[in-house]
Amino acid sequence: MAIPSFIIPSGLRLSKAVIINQHPGLLIAAMSAQKRPACPCCGKRSKSIHGFYDRSLADLPVSGREIKVILRVRKFFCKNRKCSRKVFTERFVDQIKPYKRCFSRSADLVRLVGTELGGNKGAALCKVIEYPISSSTVLRTLKGISVSVTTLTSGIIGVDDWAYKKGRNYGTIIVDLINKEVIDLLPDKEADTLADWLKGHPEVHTVSRDRASAYSLGIRNWAPDAIQVADRFHLLVNLTDAFQRSLRRHSPVIKKCFEEMGSGQTGLQKPEEEKVIKETEQEFGDTPSLSSPTEGEARMVGNVSPHRQFKFQKARELHKAGYGIKAIAKQLGAGRGTIRKYLASECLVSREVNRSRTLTNFCDFESELIRFSQTNSTYLNLFNHIIEKGFNGKYGQFCERMNKLGNDGKTPKTRGNKVLPLLRPVKTWSLSKLAFITLARSGTLKEEDQKYLDILLQRSPEIKHSTDLAHSFRQLFVAKEEGSLTECIKNASAQGSALKGFAKGINQDYGTVNQAVISTISNRQVEGQVNRLKTIKRNMYGRAGFELLRKIVLANSS
Repeated sequence: MAIPSFIIPSGLRLSKAVIINQHPGLLIAAMSAQKRPACPCCGKRSKSIHGFYDRSLADLPVSGREIKVILRVRKFFCKNRKCSRKVFTERFVDQIKPYKRCFSRSADLVRLVGTELGGNKGAALCKVIEYPISSSTVLRTLKGISVSVTTLTSGIIGVDDWAYKKGRNYGTIIVDLINKEVIDLLPDKEADTLADWLKGHPEVHTVSRDRASAYSLGIRNWAPDAIQVADRFHLLVNLTDAFQRSLRRHSPVIKKCFEEMGSGQTGLQKPEEEKVIKETEQEFGDTPSLSSPTEGEARMVGNVSPHRQFKFQKARELHKAGYGIKAIAKQLGAGRGTIRKYLASECLVSREVNRSRTLTNFCDFESELIRFSQTNSTYLNLFNHIIEKGFNGKYGQFCERMNKLGNDGKTPKTRGNKVLPLLRPVKTWSLSKLAFITLARSGTLKEEDQKYLDILLQRSPEIKHSTDLAHSFRQLFVAKEEGSLTECIKNASAQGSALKGFAKGINQDYGTVNQAVISTISNRQVEGQVNRLKTIKRNMYGRAGFELLRKIVLANSS
C-alpha cells in the first residue's frame, strides 16, 4: 500500500505498509525495504539478514490525529572480517536517527516550540496539536541544540545584568547595539569575567553600560581605550531616588499641603451641604485639623513617610471627634483594617522595623505595662521605666508590642444621635509618587496632581530649587551640548543643595556620564533583550540551568 508523503516522510523505502484506525489516532505498521545497507563501522554493504526487531516512532499529527509508526527493522551480518562489529542494524539516511523514538521532522517541531515557549508551555502546546510529550522531553531536545557564539561584533556593545534570583544571583548579558542581537550570556557580573570575554573581542571600541563598578573595572582592565557610555535610564533612576530621599526632610510642609489640598476641595461643596456643615460646626466646633508638628512627630517611630503620618494623625483626630471607621476610611482612601490599626496604636511604627517576637524580653514586662498603661502614661515614659528594669529591645519594637496590647480600635461610638459634618475625601501622595510627578514633563500630569504640585512648590522654595536642578539635569540629554554637565554638577554641588550627594556620584564617573549626555548611544536595546530573557527564564519554571538558558536566548536571537 502506498502511503502519502505527508503521512510518512518521503525517501523511506517501506513495504507491507498498513494503516490501522485506533483510538486516539492512527497506527501505521510497515517493514523496511532498503537494499544492501552499509555497516556503520567499516561501510561495507551486506545482504545477509541476522534477524528483525520493531522500532516505535512518533510522527507529526495528521488532521488533528496522533500518528504512531511501528517499523520492522532488520539486523545484518557484517562480511568484513577485519571489522570489529559482526552484527549491525540498518541505518536510514534521512528522518530516522539511531536510538531515536521519533522522526527528525518531529524533533525539529519540538525544538522550535521549546525555543519559543519553554518546557511546560511547549509540552502543553504539543498536547493540543495531538503530539503528546512531557516537558522533560522538550528540555532534552533543547539541550541538543548547538549554538555558535558570534566571534566578531560591530564594535559597539551594551552590557547589563540580569537576575537568576532577584537580590541574590546575577548574570551578564552582552548585546550588539548595531545588529540588535544578543552576543553572549555570562554566568556572573564580576569584573574578571567581563574582562576575559573582552580578550576574545579586540574589535570592541564602545561599551554602553549601567553604573555598576564591576563593569567599569572589567572594561578598564582589558579595554582601557574603549569609550564607556552610562545608561541614561539608570541615571534618571538614580536622580529620582536622590530626589525622593531629599523629600523626607520636608515632611511637615508636605503634610500641610495635604491639608490645604483637602480644605481646597471643601470649597467645591454644594450650597445646601455647606449650610449643613456650618450649622453642625457651630454646634460641635470645627472639623478637626492636624495636630501640631511637635505632638504629631512624637507619635512616629522610624523612617515613616509623610503620607502615612498624615493618615495616622487624621484618623485619630477624626475618631476622637466622633466619626466612625467607615467614614474615616472613605475620606482618607484607606482600608477599614488599616484605620482600626491606626486607632489601636498610640505610635506609628516604620514598616522596616524588625517584627520578630523572639528578639526581646517584652513578655517579662507585659503584666506590669498593662497596669501602668491605665494611668495614662506615655509610651516614652513606659519605655524608660522598663529599660531601667532590663528590657533589651529598641523603642520601635516596644511601640509595636504595646500596640498589640491595646484594643483593636473598635471603641464605642461617641456620636450619639447628633449629625456630624460631612467628610470629603482627602488625597495624599507617597514619596515615590511625589518624586514621579515632580520630575514629570510639563503638561503630562493629571489636573489633581498638577494642582498639588503647584501648592507644594509654592510653599517650599527648597523643593522648588531641587526640582529645577533635577529638570536641568534631564534637559542635558535633550540639548546634548559639550560642557553642559560641568555647569549642572556645579549648581547641584552648591551649599545647601539637596542633590549634593547625587552630584558627587556623577562627578566620580564624569567621563562615562558625559558620554551619555553628548552621545546618541543608549542601553535601551539591552533592556529590551533583558525583558525577553526574563520571559524565557520564567517559562522554564526554574528548570533552566545557565547553559540551557544561554542556548535558548542565543538561538532566539540568531
